[in-house]
Amino acid sequence: MKSNELLVIIDRDGTIIENDDFFGKNDNWREELKYKEDVISLLSYLQTKYRTTKIVVTNQTGVARKLFDCERVEEINNYLDRELIRRGIKIANWQYCPDADSAYAELKKDEIGFDWSFVKEKTKRKPDVGMVLDALRELRRELGEFSKIVVIGNGRDDHELAENLQAKYISVSGKNYEELLKEFS
Repeated sequence: MKSNELLVIIDRDGTIIENDDFFGKNDNWREELKYKEDVISLLSYLQTKYRTTKIVVTNQTGVARKLFDCERVEEINNYLDRELIRRGIKIANWQYCPDADSAYAELKKDEIGFDWSFVKEKTKRKPDVGMVLDALRELRRELGEFSKIVVIGNGRDDHELAENLQAKYISVSGKNYEELLKEFS
């Protein structure tokens, strides 16, 4: 049975925070952290006006590339979660995929020193819906329960994730709060 509730799926790098190439590779990542305030304002508006379940899904191939480890990704996600809560925004679940696709890794193996334990034939990287389904399973929810699904992101993989979920896509690239709000409406 559908509820009158939005499922809001949010990308992390380039969406909640400014996209720094493989954010977290430097030990001083806290000093490099810059929030996308217009996106945070949109999330705040959505949860004020609607019943929402918000999840973050993020591809983190920096792990497969040996730029940082899973602990760093989780440290950043936990930090962001606490900061968003402090700003009144509650994320129900955080998911990330540390893997690289085997076809890509094979193509780039001479350029990139992969940790081959994170190179997989089939991954849950966006635009695959696996991370979304994992989050919902952990929350004991199902896609069909939501009256509307919105994906908020900044890249082709986010747009394709929205298509795969038959969801509305909101691109944050180069948009201020008013433009994001208009795109949501």
